[in-house]
Amino acid sequence: MAHSTQMQSLITDEQQLISAAYDPSGYSIPVYDDGFGQLYILRDSLGVRGICRAKTWEDAYSICEDEFFPEADETMDELIREYGFKREHVKIVMGATGEREAKYPDDYPNGKLAPTFVRWETRNTPDPEAWIDNELFQEAFGFRPNGPNKDDVHKHGIYAKDLNGESLDILTQETLDDIGIKLTITEYGQ
Repeated sequence: MAHSTQMQSLITDEQQLISAAYDPSGYSIPVYDDGFGQLYILRDSLGVRGICRAKTWEDAYSICEDEFFPEADETMDELIREYGFKREHVKIVMGATGEREAKYPDDYPNGKLAPTFVRWETRNTPDPEAWIDNELFQEAFGFRPNGPNKDDVHKHGIYAKDLNGESLDILTQETLDDIGIKLTITEYGQ
């Protein structure tokens, strides 16, 4: 008997996702249907954030950024004040006169570091324009691909990431059963 590696889809191209809710409480879960593709479930440290339908995982993630991730609580001024500095990571080496920053190409003959490596050092230089490239900002926040959504208060189009982790996975019947979610799916035009 041949083993099938194909998962059965929970929705067909002739159907649309109308709603999702926890069963039996009826507590609503946000949904978004992009017209065709498979269903994906977004979870974070607080539980299910939303269910969407998309052609690819990348499209589904983009939908989640636009529709399901919460808006950053901070204003633009607060974000610039908090992350408005340039971060550089430099190698500190032991030179003839003591510790110093490694210089390229002098300290890298034949492509390898010649002096003794001591440590990495992080330097923060104030720069109000650098917040967007600041790795600490990028770790905690992202930009909605289509700008602010209708529910955003600050209207800056920046969402907050869950620092405890997020997962976006294909939604299966087993996941629906495990979590206790009921989907409402109808034929198009009904």
